[in-house]
Amino acid sequence: MKLSLVIPAFNEEQRLGSFLASISSYAARHRNQLREILVVDDGSTDRTVAVAKSYQSRLPGLKILHHQKNQGKGAAVKTGVMAARGDTIVFIDADGATPITELPKMITALTQADIAVGNRYMPGAKTDRGSSLRSLSGWVYRTYMKLFGLGAIDTMCGFKGYQRQVARDLFNPLLESRWLFDTEIAYKSVRRGYRTKNFPIRWTSMAGSKLDTKTLIKSALLIWPLVQKIKKNEAQATSKT
Repeated sequence: MKLSLVIPAFNEEQRLGSFLASISSYAARHRNQLREILVVDDGSTDRTVAVAKSYQSRLPGLKILHHQKNQGKGAAVKTGVMAARGDTIVFIDADGATPITELPKMITALTQADIAVGNRYMPGAKTDRGSSLRSLSGWVYRTYMKLFGLGAIDTMCGFKGYQRQVARDLFNPLLESRWLFDTEIAYKSVRRGYRTKNFPIRWTSMAGSKLDTKTLIKSALLIWPLVQKIKKNEAQATSKT
């Protein structure tokens, strides 16, 4: 299995280096597993690109893709997905909240399904949730997602994998370029009948998270309009074929 790892990054100079170092150590122990690592710089204004470049000699498969302006996490993941050459494509957050040592679970899950999603709430998951407010807001969000048939999927977890053609089908086109892209992809995958495998992971709430409770609540309020937009877009696409 040739695997491409996509790492979306926006102003991650403080956290990206340690995460790439952990990937380097992992790659040394699991040779030929990571054929391609794509760091997608989403218009960073700090030293994110310089940090990524400093690891290219240690990670021969590391490539850096650029957005001239910030477009959103979803747009960054899409850029990586469309550029990836692996048979399977996995994206993982640059903060290292999910350690790279969880990758074998992802690889196993992708031998059984079209899509694999790390889950922080399944039995067997080991998580450090941070504040009680974040835990509560996460529970409310998951409960709300059940209304759209997505209750079993940890839509906001930044560790997901796809068979390449499935990824390209779901990400092109992408209607939501920012936080709601995960929800869009999950909803479209259910509608299109793709097989999704959920598996428990280790996860730690990292300092400096860009997804705060306020943003989570705002995103939740936009899910219903997003669902209607997806249905309309797919109806239009069907009518043209």
